Amino acid sequence: MEEFANSYLVTAAQMRDFDSAAINQFGIPGVVLMENAGRSTFEILRALFEDRLDDLSVSVIAGPGNNGGDGYVIARYLINSGAEVQTFLLSPPEKIQGDARTNLNILQKMGAKIWQVDTVKGIQSVEATWAGSEVIVDAILGTGLKSDVRSPYREVIEMINTLPSFKLSVDIPSGLDSDTGEIRGAAIHADLTVTYGFKKLGMAMYPGRILCGEVELVDISIPQVAVRRDPPSVVLYENPDLTNYLEIRSDPTAHKGMFGRTLIVGGSTGKTGAPAMAAMAASRIGTGLVTVAVPSSLNHILEIKLTEEMTEPVPDESGYFIPSAADCILELCRDKDIVAVGPGMSTNSGATAIIQNLLKNYDGNLIIDADGLNCLAKDLSFLSGTKAKVILTPHTGEMARLVGASCSEIQMSRFNVGRRFSDQYKCWVILKGAGTMTFCPDGKSFINTTGNSWMSSGGQGDALTGILAGLISQKLKLEEALPLGVWLHGFLADRLIERDGARVILATDVLKEIPTFLTHIVKSGLQEEEEMEKCR
Repeated sequence: MEEFANSYLVTAAQMRDFDSAAINQFGIPGVVLMENAGRSTFEILRALFEDRLDDLSVSVIAGPGNNGGDGYVIARYLINSGAEVQTFLLSPPEKIQGDARTNLNILQKMGAKIWQVDTVKGIQSVEATWAGSEVIVDAILGTGLKSDVRSPYREVIEMINTLPSFKLSVDIPSGLDSDTGEIRGAAIHADLTVTYGFKKLGMAMYPGRILCGEVELVDISIPQVAVRRDPPSVVLYENPDLTNYLEIRSDPTAHKGMFGRTLIVGGSTGKTGAPAMAAMAASRIGTGLVTVAVPSSLNHILEIKLTEEMTEPVPDESGYFIPSAADCILELCRDKDIVAVGPGMSTNSGATAIIQNLLKNYDGNLIIDADGLNCLAKDLSFLSGTKAKVILTPHTGEMARLVGASCSEIQMSRFNVGRRFSDQYKCWVILKGAGTMTFCPDGKSFINTTGNSWMSSGGQGDALTGILAGLISQKLKLEEALPLGVWLHGFLADRLIERDGARVILATDVLKEIPTFLTHIVKSGLQEEEEMEKCR
């Protein structure tokens, strides 16, 4: 579990529960947690500005809650290090309570420069001071925000965003919904966010991911025993463990049968490229044997496109599957480790019959993608009784059709929609898009960190389907294979941009990059083994 400890994502309620456990069950005073947060943030600032603290001008802008309290601790450490610090209270001092009040009292006794600016007129009067500060510490609103930002906080946030100062947000940018990543009326656009205990769910979703700027996670001494007892269920997928994949390939007596059999079902007139790319992706990532089931009259086209992969022609009419193809395809599934159905297959009655027959009679691993999802959307009841381990890979439009919503509604609540669908139908859901989300039926979720806008091109979904199928065929657990495949697909595109510069990335470009990546990880694995051997 510790391997993901620094990548957990929590909601505001979960963070409150961890704070409460630290205070009430383990006896760590809240003021100690606040001290740890503020001191750690100061240390990050000191590292950023190195030896310049003695002439650094800082405005700490504090709200009335614990977020403001963290700001007071930061101000104290900065003052003690010689920085020129002014602290601005956005509420009357008498409304500041608890641990935040304790730290405000300390600042007052130190003779710190503290100003009360809790009106729009007062805020306007200090604009020049804030503009002249090299650093602005945003300690206004934290994770407890439940409604849109109101005056005067809204005016403060809007003003700060116009200033040239370096903006550091405490725990989360003020005005950002920590659970959804939405802007609640107005939100700070930070250069750096220092977050405490765990990263927050909204930080991994857009636009929150942009507004946070760089994110630094610091330990405030939440007891690990509390985390082990009730670990968060959402992981920000940043650093995959490739050990199992490398072990699969390390047996010197291995043969193709050990690396699984994948069946790709797809294609229709004008859309033979989709199943071809999925098949090639599955082969390149390491599947032992790949077969493509294709409409009979298109088989010759697939045989030209593919070399290493096999094809199986099934009944069709004018390049489209017909209903009688469903039983033929079911028979082809018998010895397969994974079946991926949908790329380029159309949504006619034959394609729909294939989807429904597989859900009714197949009990293995089943990826449904592309047109397969649109066929599925016609009757979701087939999901409820299936014995298959179903993996759905919708983009926003396909998800909208599955749940009967608009694309904008899906975009506004991507995490909640995906999580609910996975829970309801006990399937794995990969909701594609910026920050692709993988939902497992046991409640675990993964949010991806790779990929870029230059890979927005036709066929990328087919490439991803093939990568996922190839990893699953090699006996990786679904919980491991699915987020890894999503990460790898985006990572390959990121490598291309890093190496070649900004350009449109085609799906075939990603496929060609897979061998380069595998060479890299094998070399890295061997080097690590050599280092461990030296240590022995």
